[in-house]
Amino acid sequence: MSNMICFNHKSDNDGMKDDLNMSNGGTSMFVNILCLSGGRLAETESQKRFMVFLAEKNQNVRGLGNVGFYIVDMPWDRNYFDEDKTFMLKVIDGARHKHGWETLGYEPNEEFVAEYLDKFQKLVERMTAEDILEESLTEWLSKADENDPVRCGFPKCKIHDTYISIHGCQVCMD
Repeated sequence: MSNMICFNHKSDNDGMKDDLNMSNGGTSMFVNILCLSGGRLAETESQKRFMVFLAEKNQNVRGLGNVGFYIVDMPWDRNYFDEDKTFMLKVIDGARHKHGWETLGYEPNEEFVAEYLDKFQKLVERMTAEDILEESLTEWLSKADENDPVRCGFPKCKIHDTYISIHGCQVCMD
């Protein structure tokens, strides 16, 4: 089993070869290092939503091989697109610079980290405001109940300094 991060629902047919395919272990590591970096960088509500979205990609909850997603389905908001895209690129750079790694109980494989982050960066760089699917943010938020972190102040893990999802801290659960 593996997980895919693709640009959009038509990525298989668009001729681009920048999709990211990861093993289950690689996916957990990838999500962890993005959450660690973003937990230290997110300031705005929109940026915090991105980090909760990523924290929801928890295989312990959703099942192995079930946390892939499309870049266009991330919680993009046209009002904050440029800032959010810049933020996501900073999160990737922070993961490259090992922001928060000292809180992990393991040392990520730097070869895999570099490959995954390079491909993810290409997918994020490819995103434009015209690609935003307005319904993605609306649908994602509509599924959040009153106890969901996106509805109750974006709490963080005291150990890892990551934004948590409704399931808790991605890194603690890994």
